[in-house]
Amino acid sequence: MSVPAELLEHRIAPNRLPDTEWLNTWLARADRREPILLGLGERWEGIPGPLAAALATVPASAHGYQLSMYGLPRLRAVLRDYIRDTHHLAGHEDRFEVAVSWTGTRSVMLDFAGLVAARQAGRPALALAVAPSWDYAGVVEPAGFTMAYLDPAEPGGWLPDAATVAAWEPPADRHLGLVVINAQHNPTGLDLGAGTVQAMIALAVRHGAAVLIDDAYYGFADPADEPASALHHLLEDPRADGLTWLAVRSLGKQFNCNGWALGAVTASPALLDELVNGVRANHTYNHGGHLQSAMASWLADRAAVEAYLADERRAYAARRQVAVRALAAAGVSDVVAGPAGPYLLFPVPAGFSRHDYLRRAAVGTGVLMSDAWPATRPLDPHTGRHIRMYLGREPAQLAEAVDRLARAGLLPAGD
Repeated sequence: MSVPAELLEHRIAPNRLPDTEWLNTWLARADRREPILLGLGERWEGIPGPLAAALATVPASAHGYQLSMYGLPRLRAVLRDYIRDTHHLAGHEDRFEVAVSWTGTRSVMLDFAGLVAARQAGRPALALAVAPSWDYAGVVEPAGFTMAYLDPAEPGGWLPDAATVAAWEPPADRHLGLVVINAQHNPTGLDLGAGTVQAMIALAVRHGAAVLIDDAYYGFADPADEPASALHHLLEDPRADGLTWLAVRSLGKQFNCNGWALGAVTASPALLDELVNGVRANHTYNHGGHLQSAMASWLADRAAVEAYLADERRAYAARRQVAVRALAAAGVSDVVAGPAGPYLLFPVPAGFSRHDYLRRAAVGTGVLMSDAWPATRPLDPHTGRHIRMYLGREPAQLAEAVDRLARAGLLPAGD
């Protein structure tokens, strides 16, 4: 089963995601096969062996509260070097500082949005991201922001170019308060490129907006492809010196340990001190020292880390190829499967809404996928016909998922 049985809850509704209801409906069928979970970006396996083994050697102090709100000092030091080196920040050491988040990166984004909103005044503020996007609305709307989106420069395209970004202006009754840069774009897996990233930074400078950099999949991209680092470009741009900015990078996504909720938090030294010792101290103590200690030991072996990530990239490339070919054989065109992410997008056939298609696939075939706009909130405001397929399963499972959809008449060349 692609979802471990011990994680399932039947007596109560465990969350508000429709996937849960659909999964339980499928599991209740007497004729069911094993479900194939391709919605949630989670494998529940694949954690590096040395990282898991390091848990057995943590010091006794790791099991108590930690003293520093910047994170376990040993991890913070290793992580700072890792961020500096992988984002090419040499020469800017005095302009940034790094902390550890032990509550994931989402909660840090929410804290940052609240801090930015408290600093800004005037007309209602917009937060701008590239469409389609991860659930940034869920972390900025509680702070009072309203989402706005950059759409592709050309019909049929997926990412805005630098000219489209430069030409964007907020409505007359709004001001731009926050620019979200997700350079390794979720869900397309495409890299925004240096030009678009630089244009988004320039847009923030022009409007005096804060910048939130979400590097959730930066470690997923092949360094040989020279992925755009928004953090690098921001620190290289002298016009950005006065900006309020924050960068987060998930370690859970890199190392298949999302449940550890560890991530890197990078900002200017003054801003980071206010965030970790002011805002975050209001709602969390520094806990999870055993996880932080193990992560420090793992990250210190840079050669092993890079070898692991290279293996992950090769595995995803193979899975991506299998899924794309299977969809093409089933008559599906306009598949988007960039190399800098663990997903692909494909359009639902005519006659289906995205929601209805996802429901039919789940309860009729046991293949659970998600919308291109994954969120718990209603999807009606968002247009488009594409849905998202997670590629973290074995190639045979991905091929079987496409075959099930085709046999159920849910793909153009289906039975």
